[in-house]
Amino acid sequence: MSSRVKEFLKNLVECYVNYEGILSCFNLENKPHFASMGFMFNENFEIIIRPFKNTESYKYVTTNKKAIINVVNEAKIFYLITYEKNLINDLVGISEKLKLPFLKNTFFYIECILKDILDDEIRPSLILEPINFFAKKTFVKPYTRAEFALIETLIHSTRIRIFKEEKMYSELENLLSLIEHYNKLINRIAPKSHYVEIINKINKMIEEELRYEKNKN
Repeated sequence: MSSRVKEFLKNLVECYVNYEGILSCFNLENKPHFASMGFMFNENFEIIIRPFKNTESYKYVTTNKKAIINVVNEAKIFYLITYEKNLINDLVGISEKLKLPFLKNTFFYIECILKDILDDEIRPSLILEPINFFAKKTFVKPYTRAEFALIETLIHSTRIRIFKEEKMYSELENLLSLIEHYNKLINRIAPKSHYVEIINKINKMIEEELRYEKNKN
């Protein structure tokens, strides 16, 4: 890691704090792959991600051994990445150094190479070494709890099927309770907004996931 990259990260982030971003890389057919991804930095300012072992993100990063972390805070982008990827084509660019897909409207992105894998049966830790970043000056819109609540709901919604398949029923019950709480929060602090429109779409996805049975049509 260059001193330029490390200095940038030291002035921006705190080690071992979990942040939310969007991972991007190429799939095995050399097409852009995007996924919401939590990440943190260790004491060396290397990035740690913990994708589930049975996900596409794990497969693509461990195969191609490189990826980008896109830093955004707009809930709508997280929604599109999760459920309507076909609507982000105009937002996709190619990064400076590793020539990987990234989001043009990101505040900044970090180009990384896979350094190590700390294995785990369900969620291995992938250690990514930042080798380059691109940041742009921008005005950040005021924070609203609706953004947070919507992002949390999106993250939780992607785990419902996994918890069902692994028979983690207690965790699933807690997850659904949190989702209900965030629904009430959004409807209270942002009624008649695009947050409500998106949360209603997510709720329909969740209902489908709850009805889903593996190996059944």
